[in-house]
Amino acid sequence: MSSARYDFFDAIFAARRDQPLILHGDQTISYGQFFDRALRLLNHLVMQGARHGDRIVIGLENRPEYLELMLALALGGMTACPVDPDITVAQLNKTRQVVNAALCITSYDQLAYALDNSVPDCVAQGDLNLPFLVVFSSGTTGAPKGIVQSLGNFFAAARAFASEVGQQPGQITLHNWPMFYNAGLFNLFACPLMTGGSIAVCPRFSAKSLGGFWDDLQRYQPDYLYLSPTMAASLGKTYKFFKADLAPLQRASVISTSSILYPAIKDEVRQLLGVEIRPCFGITELGGSFTIGSRQAGPFSVGRVMPGVEAFIDQAADGELLVRSPYMALGYLGAEGHIELFDRDQPFRTGDLGHLAGDELFVSGRRKDSIKKGGELISLSEIEDMVHGADLCEECYAVGKPDLFWGETYDVFFVPRAGEHAEAVRDALIRLFNTGLPQVQRPDQVHAVDSIPRTSSGKPIKRLISYQAV
Repeated sequence: MSSARYDFFDAIFAARRDQPLILHGDQTISYGQFFDRALRLLNHLVMQGARHGDRIVIGLENRPEYLELMLALALGGMTACPVDPDITVAQLNKTRQVVNAALCITSYDQLAYALDNSVPDCVAQGDLNLPFLVVFSSGTTGAPKGIVQSLGNFFAAARAFASEVGQQPGQITLHNWPMFYNAGLFNLFACPLMTGGSIAVCPRFSAKSLGGFWDDLQRYQPDYLYLSPTMAASLGKTYKFFKADLAPLQRASVISTSSILYPAIKDEVRQLLGVEIRPCFGITELGGSFTIGSRQAGPFSVGRVMPGVEAFIDQAADGELLVRSPYMALGYLGAEGHIELFDRDQPFRTGDLGHLAGDELFVSGRRKDSIKKGGELISLSEIEDMVHGADLCEECYAVGKPDLFWGETYDVFFVPRAGEHAEAVRDALIRLFNTGLPQVQRPDQVHAVDSIPRTSSGKPIKRLISYQAV
């Protein structure tokens, strides 16, 4: 059978049929085996009643079968709706209702490889422009949104970004991010797939399994490794407790994604681990990552914008970044399950603040991570970087709030290190702000908290931090 979707993937897999795609423990799955397994999974889903155009909710932990399932849905013209496998039953039911899901897969016991590996009829329905993926945003500063991406744009964006990164056939990418997260599917699955690379499938990164991370790094010797700034900072602080061999980390191309790479964290990782991190920047609404920087990138640089993508700065909106991309998602998922289409004739307002120096983009934070206090624009990201650089506490975040007199002001929330007295740390932070900032830029309050609420990928949920202090 020939169809746009089948021909698209067949061209990728047939050319590399015997090459390794998945590395998982002692198991190796070739491109040809992976494609065959995806077809068998698709036939199993069809026998369970799944049809072209259906939305399928997926709440599973990292395993090779997860990625095979993603290819099966892509071939079948079905829309994958990945969610955190740790969400509550109430949250899962709400998601099922919002997306109008035909099927919800929360256990690998629900999957099976059919004996039939023929191409089912649903593969011939529709084209590459139909919905493929609904990614729910992290909701770090507001309510999560369902972002609907087409099959063609998702994989075209991955091909373009991987080319800019320099990925080559046969190179290994370590997959240690949640597979329901956009980076877990875009950077760690689609990018190596589109360049003929291999994917080492590992458990998702967590503070409880750092020893396993170093073991996986030693086992697979990856060429590419993605770390969020939070991951990078935790490795720098803890690697000596694991007597880790730093050579595999130092030889890999380490790329930071997910949130702003503070200069203090970049410098700390360089000094402690001997690793120069490459920054990148992306937005789910625009397909994924669209900039990549060098190891020598300056503070708050996210690198060069890749060809085909245009970036603009709206000075009238405090320097907000606007982007026009051919890889733009279809739109947001509405409350009734319909798609609220983006206006593709207008550049996308990212909500991020930045500036351009030639073709190099610098991003200093979200508009919501900046405030206007008495008319003066204050970057909360730069406040946080100042604290990180002073190394006075385990973590620190600045959170804006409305103020009757100033219009806006902000509080600082910090987590003291184990064994340190919160009040002494608070006093040290106040001295830092008093000596390092003009009075108008100083925080309103400085609070100690036990921990920072986070998304599953490690991003701080700033809208929730203040509740713990209260």
